[in-house]
Amino acid sequence: MRTFCLLFFLCGLLLINPPARAQKTAVAAAKPAKIPGPAASFFTTYGYLTYAIVDRETKAAPIAARGVGGTLSLHPDGTYQKRLTLQGNGGTLRFDQDGRFTFTGQQVTFSYTDSKGQPRVDQGTFRLQPAVGLLTLTLIGYPAGNQGIYTLRAQ
Repeated sequence: MRTFCLLFFLCGLLLINPPARAQKTAVAAAKPAKIPGPAASFFTTYGYLTYAIVDRETKAAPIAARGVGGTLSLHPDGTYQKRLTLQGNGGTLRFDQDGRFTFTGQQVTFSYTDSKGQPRVDQGTFRLQPAVGLLTLTLIGYPAGNQGIYTLRAQ
């Protein structure tokens, strides 16, 4: 009989204590929503349209590079190939990279080995506009505070 009374008492507490259940529901509802990743259209080959450097020391307007061309291919397996070309020093300058990239929310990180065999990491943000096929990458530049801004179009 004692066990029955204890069981009855505990069941009664569960039935008459809805604020505890409401609190649990509110806590579950307060969890942040998962940030969606890029759409499948993010993983494609892009053509470089523009490249500009923001130099915080001179506080000047962004400096546009001339003769921007080449491609950036982003693959679903997290690998990428960058084939950027710019006009300069009387000829075409090539910037080729093969590496890996990761993203969280709007943050992106590119990891690769530079021409001297040293590991490098470029970090920044991206903005994908799938309706018009544009991808904008804003990467942290050197020295600290500078940025590189790339505009690309899906091919």
